[in-house]
Amino acid sequence: MTRTMFLIIWLIIAAGILTFMAIAWRARKRRDAGLALPDANLAGDVLAAFTHVGYVSTTPIGSPLERVAIPGLTFKGWADVTVRRDGVEIAVQGERPVEIPAAQLRGTDAAGRRIGKVVERDGLALLQWESVAAGSRDLESSFRFATPAEHRRFVDVASRVATSTSNNVSQNTHTSQEDA
Repeated sequence: MTRTMFLIIWLIIAAGILTFMAIAWRARKRRDAGLALPDANLAGDVLAAFTHVGYVSTTPIGSPLERVAIPGLTFKGWADVTVRRDGVEIAVQGERPVEIPAAQLRGTDAAGRRIGKVVERDGLALLQWESVAAGSRDLESSFRFATPAEHRRFVDVASRVATSTSNNVSQNTHTSQEDA
């Protein structure tokens, strides 16, 4: 086998893999299109604002390796997270901001791994919430804060907003799937 033939075979294999990845990602976006959140127009007092937070992913609760492709929360990146009395706004750079009303917040948690990120135990802050756009689905968005103090402050403030609603399911259980 010549070098040219070897190169052609590997280019065909690489093109096949990239094509499969593109098809799978398009199917995931089509599957999750119904989970898009309508604008909530949050106007409550700002309790805490966090800039340049590492947004990792949004996954179903209990499935830390299954990314959900919700418009506005599709890609990993830097985000500005604002916790208000009436909900949480997540603005990932390059995507439209997502507003989660307080009635949909379920609580907070911590984890050491999610799709796209592995850190020390409890190094990721999780915001648990329910998408009611196309059927009810419990989700959690994960963030990596610059300091443990910011992490704790986010958990404290987001937990208070979540517990202020009457339909809170769980709040700060501190036991994630990989820790159980």
